[in-house]
Amino acid sequence: MRKVLLIIEREYIVRVRTKAFIIFTVLMPVLFGAMFVLPGKLMVHGSETRRVVIVASDAVLANAMKTELAGSRAADDEEAPPARANKATRADFDVSINTSPSEALRQQLTRRVRSGQIDGFAWIEPDAVTTRKATYYSRNASDFIEASLVSRALRLALSERQLSERGFTPAQAKTLLGPVDVDTVRIDKQGVNKSNSMAAVALPYILLITIYVTVLIYGLYVMRSVIEEKSSRVVEVLLGSVTSMQLMAGKIIGVGAVGLTQIGIWFAAASILGSGGFAFAHQIIGESMKDAHISTVALVLFPVFFLLGYATYACLYAAIGAMCNSDEEAQQLQFPVTLPLILCMACAIPIIRDPNTPLAFWLSMFPLTSPIIMYVRISINMPPVWQVVLSIALSLASLYGLIWLSSRIYRIGILMYGKRPTLPEILKWIRYA
Repeated sequence: MRKVLLIIEREYIVRVRTKAFIIFTVLMPVLFGAMFVLPGKLMVHGSETRRVVIVASDAVLANAMKTELAGSRAADDEEAPPARANKATRADFDVSINTSPSEALRQQLTRRVRSGQIDGFAWIEPDAVTTRKATYYSRNASDFIEASLVSRALRLALSERQLSERGFTPAQAKTLLGPVDVDTVRIDKQGVNKSNSMAAVALPYILLITIYVTVLIYGLYVMRSVIEEKSSRVVEVLLGSVTSMQLMAGKIIGVGAVGLTQIGIWFAAASILGSGGFAFAHQIIGESMKDAHISTVALVLFPVFFLLGYATYACLYAAIGAMCNSDEEAQQLQFPVTLPLILCMACAIPIIRDPNTPLAFWLSMFPLTSPIIMYVRISINMPPVWQVVLSIALSLASLYGLIWLSSRIYRIGILMYGKRPTLPEILKWIRYA
């Protein structure tokens, strides 16, 4: 055990002191902070007044659209949750009306848009009430927010016009066209809990990506560590005092500790930057994550399934590293190992929508996918306890078998140089190691 601890200590200290670790650990929080802060600053500075002309022969419709467009910020703030209501990110509209459409006027307004005198103009044909179509000419066609606000204003104006023709008052029309809030409530064995459909999908998916990325990244670290030691012949010295099982176990645990350290630093940085840098993210998300929660059982089981997934794939990547002499050779063998992880991502949304299907059950029992799929099922709707216990037991049993199998490949392969071994040669290693 002491030798394993020494290998763990060496792996941890050597990797934590590298420039790559320090730069990557510091750079990621800065990069993510910039991703959330800069767009917010740019949107605040970019929320200038838009000068728009509405061209329509129907003055009543044009004025209704002007009212809706001029009040789009206030309307948006009323419809949006308080957390999303940020006037700095909404554009003001300076709207003028022309009720004498002609081709000459169209050409004139086009020139004004081109010269920057106005930002755009909406051309509403006389039959817009029946066709519900119009054309918006803009200086920046990629500004989807501006175009959507113009479209929204026209839609509401047309709808109010049609409702008024059928005897509805403007107040009644606005009520009918107003937003409808639907609260979702989840019923499970723990009771009745107010939920949120967006949060119910987003939170498990975020957890799935977290496990997927960390397992993949740090599994690759183990593989590259084995290749580095094999190419530098350091392993020949190490195997003189420790067994291949001890060396592989120490390497897997040491690199895993480096990964947990990095994740802990990122989490701490996110907590520090959260009050300021992530304010913009909160404006975008708004209350879409309101009522999102994760159960205590899911929190307790997160490290269990993370470690099971990491250890499983670290064994496989260590075996790949022992079989190969360079990163180029290893890349050709990585796809079969990463295929189960890709399968988890491909099946994520169907399983999140219904975590009790036969597909979800069998993937949560298969050792190479169970650490991810079973945890997603737990975070959505706690499956029967026997399924969770069986999944963990199968993962532990397969992990023991993988450690035995990988250590035999590691024992022979780590000392083999030259061409990459064939499958029959690998089977001989396993048989005679």
